[in-house]
Amino acid sequence: MQVYYFTKNGYEKLRKEVEALEKYLKTEIADEIGKAREHGDLKENAEYEAAKNKQANTMAKLGSLQERFQNARVIRKEDLPADIVTLGKTVEIQKVSSGDKITYSILGDGETDIDKGIISYQSPLAKGLMKHKAGDQVTVQLPRGPEEFKILSIEYYED
Repeated sequence: MQVYYFTKNGYEKLRKEVEALEKYLKTEIADEIGKAREHGDLKENAEYEAAKNKQANTMAKLGSLQERFQNARVIRKEDLPADIVTLGKTVEIQKVSSGDKITYSILGDGETDIDKGIISYQSPLAKGLMKHKAGDQVTVQLPRGPEEFKILSIEYYED
């Protein structure tokens, strides 16, 4: 069983997404299938076929979300060490090669928003930074190859 880690907000977002998809399946898709059935022969009914495909795709997505929800663990700030890079932290790093500084928040499954500097704890960069402290210089295996970073600061993530 794979465990999926979330912040409290990420967990609530997932819960609402599961509820919305369940409602969508029971109401809108069920209505579409019902209306398509009224058009006669189901073997040659394109609307019915499209509605059934939509139902199957939605059920597959819902199943995936439910699996994540059932195996979710919410991280709590008080359970995290203050001085180590973990899920739930905002980290300022510096590329050793260029001197460029960038700040990322490392959050849970499904909370990624690169425009806001939020990356998944499952990303290569986050995995490479995990368990290190401010001042550490680490080599991270990125898809484009290894890159060295210096960890400048670590703070708890605040929404």
